[in-house]
Amino acid sequence: MRSLNLEDLKAIAVSEGHTITEVGGEGDISLRATNSDGLIFHLIGTACDTEYAEGCLGMMVQVRYDSDEDVTAEKVNDANLAYAAVSTWWDKDGETLGITRYIILDGGQRMENVKINLQNALALGPLVADVVWPYDAEDDEYNDWLFSDDEDSE
Repeated sequence: MRSLNLEDLKAIAVSEGHTITEVGGEGDISLRATNSDGLIFHLIGTACDTEYAEGCLGMMVQVRYDSDEDVTAEKVNDANLAYAAVSTWWDKDGETLGITRYIILDGGQRMENVKINLQNALALGPLVADVVWPYDAEDDEYNDWLFSDDEDSE
């Protein structure tokens, strides 16, 4: 494929077993979907309707999280260093932490390669979140209860 349109985005999402929940929210050639784990993501056509091709010459896969006080520029930089296959960004005003994988289609890509890029982005999204919001078992009351030596809990 050398370009794509909305129907292509839909086909990519559905063929990978994802559920489309919105169409057009990020522009005419875009959709929001959810994977089987409940991860919400966006497919967004880029460089669309240029003099070089009909449709879009690129595509972004984005996973977004609501930002909070734990998000810092240092953690975003750490995530970018840890997972260079995606770009991690922080919109403080929009209160969003985003993970983007950009796919260039001009020159041609096989559909299989586009799907693998989607799979990789969706796998990396939660890993990036773990860099920004690391799990701390010491602050987890359930973990404390689960591994307590308290004989009363038996």
